[in-house]
Amino acid sequence: MDPAMYKILVVEDEGLIAHDIADRLAALGHKVIATAATAEEAIERASGADLVLMDIRLDGRADGIEAAAEIRARYHLPVIFLTAHADRSTLERAKTAAPFGYIVKPLSHNSLNTSIEMAMHKYRLERQLEEREAWMRTVLGSVADAVVVADASGRVVMLNLAAEVLTGWPHAEAQGQPVSKVVALAKENGAVAGEDPVALAMLRDAVVPLARSWRLVSRSGREMSVEGAAAPVKTNTGIIGAALSFRDVSARRWEEQQIRQSQKLEALGRLAAGVSTDYSNLLGIVRNRADQLLRHFGEYSPARKLIEEIEQAAVAADQINRRLAAFGSRQVCQPEPVSLNALLRRSTKLIESLAGTQIELSIRPDPATMRVRADTSQIEQALLGLILHACSRMALGGKLLIETRNAGAPAGSQIAAYAMLAVTYTGEEDEPERLFEPCPAGEEGMALAMVHAIVTEHGGYISAQRAGSGGCRFEILLPAETAAALPAARVFSRREAPAILLIESRDAVRAELHNFFEANGYNLLEAADTSEALAVSKMHEGSIDLLIGEAPLGAAAAELVREHSALKVLEIVDEAPRANQIRRPFTQAALLEKVEALLQDRAKLAPATA
Repeated sequence: MDPAMYKILVVEDEGLIAHDIADRLAALGHKVIATAATAEEAIERASGADLVLMDIRLDGRADGIEAAAEIRARYHLPVIFLTAHADRSTLERAKTAAPFGYIVKPLSHNSLNTSIEMAMHKYRLERQLEEREAWMRTVLGSVADAVVVADASGRVVMLNLAAEVLTGWPHAEAQGQPVSKVVALAKENGAVAGEDPVALAMLRDAVVPLARSWRLVSRSGREMSVEGAAAPVKTNTGIIGAALSFRDVSARRWEEQQIRQSQKLEALGRLAAGVSTDYSNLLGIVRNRADQLLRHFGEYSPARKLIEEIEQAAVAADQINRRLAAFGSRQVCQPEPVSLNALLRRSTKLIESLAGTQIELSIRPDPATMRVRADTSQIEQALLGLILHACSRMALGGKLLIETRNAGAPAGSQIAAYAMLAVTYTGEEDEPERLFEPCPAGEEGMALAMVHAIVTEHGGYISAQRAGSGGCRFEILLPAETAAALPAARVFSRREAPAILLIESRDAVRAELHNFFEANGYNLLEAADTSEALAVSKMHEGSIDLLIGEAPLGAAAAELVREHSALKVLEIVDEAPRANQIRRPFTQAALLEKVEALLQDRAKLAPATA
């Protein structure tokens, strides 16, 4: 469009004045698309204009200020007020309509032209600012990291969707709150973090990373490990605020801990296997020589008792050596489909006897828990190992909860779903993350290390963490055998569904629209160009109800109409659309709404169960 020529709507209830303004605009090179005498007429005719010249005082129920506000809200057009009144009250009312100019009659040639050019320049700047804000909101909304923007006083200006999810604060409630209240940071020991990264970023005029030991406490009380940084926001006049970005890394750190634990246990296992082999040979010599000495000494010989003590020590050492060998060797796994709920039912009596009367036992299996593929005896061994450990920490009584449910995949896992077996108890643990390390404490010292080895051998994960209500919680995640069966969905019969022929050259767009329209009960036929569309229509059994394609469709549409008498056509255009057109860009929801409007005279689709 020529920047010096605009399409202008003149709203003036005095016919001679309106005619004079139109002549002046024509002399300036502009096009007057219409003149209107009332607010209602102005609102109706404003859609095709670039600019509206609006008299404030109009005949009718509404004046120019009300009409301007409606035009701005409906069409987002710039409005310049024309009035003979310049009193304070009129000016204050006029401001509410956000005008782009205010000209006092009588009009002069220069003031009219200057006001129009300035209004259009301001309008273009406003549109650019709106587009940039829309881009910024979209970018922030699509970013996976949480972003919180604060003003110079440290109060929240805005936050994106990811930040709402992690903090638990909706945007409307977070605005104006201190950042330290919305993004509540605490140290790993539960103490409140003494430093404010937003304030430090503005003070240092530099990026301030979050400390690794800090944790985010959401509004609901959930704690998570986070990493990120705060950076100052600057303009030419100085710092006006700061942006804090962060992400939840709890799953990643948990996975890192699992990997470190597995590597540590694998190294210890190799060492244990090597030591047990050498130690076994030495113990064999000791026991063999002790047997030979016993045969040489009489039953009442003073040396016989010492030799018997040597033999008993060798037997005890051999038992320890067997545990080392078992820890160092890989478990022999015989996997089969296993229901964790069934396993719990079979083990209930044994678990009750282990818990005794001093421990309050609760078993809560989730009926929807998926089956796993595992060695039943080994999973039972792992479960009993966790229960024995829990009971040993509650010698004076406590609470023991065993539950199952489905769980999502840990970070980096290639498996979609897991089944979880959890054991929660009220006994205190000094360092839960080190419970799976072997220690020289007899059978119990190796039990949890063996549990870790069993779970890892099955491709699963195990963790120990402090419970929110006190005590400790073990969680075992095992890969689900198959996803839970989905209920039968109700879909529309292809024979009864309207058939739509889409001409679209882009494969990805065709695939997206195909899934969308099929989900909404339509039979979508696809073609990359018009020649392919004609071939598809010949192969299709039955009628085609609608053709969608980029204008102009021309001969292709005419030929299809001849073959399908009831065919309607929807063209995709780049300019202002007519009744059977849709303007690009459009959303799939807008396209569906247009399609339904064109096909509204069809009978209601009858659903059929697939």
